[in-house]
Amino acid sequence: MKTLKVLLALSFLPQILVVRILSHYPEKVEFYFSQKIFPILFNVNQFLFKHIPLSLGDCLYLTLGIYLSYSIVYFIFKHRNLSFKSLINLGITTSLIFFIFQLNWGLNYYRVPLAKKLNVQKQYSDSLLIDLTCRFVLLSNNLHNQLSESDTLAIIIPYSKKKIVDKVHNNYSDLWDSSIKIPKVKGSIFSLPLSYMGYAGYLNPFTLEAQVNMLIPKVNLPVTIAHEMAHQLGYAAENEANFIALVNTLKNKDLFLKYTAALFALRHCFSDLNKRKPDQAKQLLQELNAGIFKNLRENQIFWEKYKNPFEPLFKSSYDNYLKLNGQESGIKSYNQIVALLVAFYNENEFEFLN
Repeated sequence: MKTLKVLLALSFLPQILVVRILSHYPEKVEFYFSQKIFPILFNVNQFLFKHIPLSLGDCLYLTLGIYLSYSIVYFIFKHRNLSFKSLINLGITTSLIFFIFQLNWGLNYYRVPLAKKLNVQKQYSDSLLIDLTCRFVLLSNNLHNQLSESDTLAIIIPYSKKKIVDKVHNNYSDLWDSSIKIPKVKGSIFSLPLSYMGYAGYLNPFTLEAQVNMLIPKVNLPVTIAHEMAHQLGYAAENEANFIALVNTLKNKDLFLKYTAALFALRHCFSDLNKRKPDQAKQLLQELNAGIFKNLRENQIFWEKYKNPFEPLFKSSYDNYLKLNGQESGIKSYNQIVALLVAFYNENEFEFLN
């Protein structure tokens, strides 16, 4: 029995090796895991959890946090040393958590990249970027004009946040016809801590529930909801989740939700263009309705409100987590949506912007 426990504790090392080997075979991970195994696991999870309004993933993390805090305090005040038995138990726990994480979710990080499926080139011309940014400027102005009596007023989304969740969910579709049935996202009980950490939402890899920070402004909420739902489809990469979220929200028939998506895309395209052609970017900004700037400012004001000295530490931790799971750009991958947009926009001849 003791030998078995030691082997279980040490199984963490060969598991890492297996995952590293699988990372070199994205086609096999895509076919066997992401398309076959993951949908089954996801649907089983959601059959068990989707009717529970409270996030079990949040409760799991809360319980784990309390337990770890108690353990640390116990060892400090009791002046205990880690025994061989404690180390073995820690190793078994670590191995088990790693195994569940990879089998339940983590292997999706090593599937075939969406950029390869769409034949996306990492490099794209300035003219394509300018053209795309111009179209989002036009789309943003057009939607703003339809939703507001004055081009100087910010758009106020008239729905409750719960209603926004319903509207995004009811019009959501997988662009590649997955067999996964996505449930509604859940409001996180950690919305306040998430705000201080700088996060708008997260997918729990153990329960596969999508949690959203319900404190964020309504203008940011639709794409955030759609982003977490994209993760539930098995798209682990942040730029891919952003892309799927954006296209879905742009296709939403509700003009208020479509407006929020247009602003999200405009922000990313402008950021990229400003790095390449700052003069051109500045010129395009002058064409925006004044009210649009007020809506864009809502996001900045919100995060400034919760800015604190510890936020960079949380961001750095997540950056390292992404890099350990095959996303070389780490947290910067969130912003790598523009290349996917350029490719999709060329292929579909702007039909998704109409």
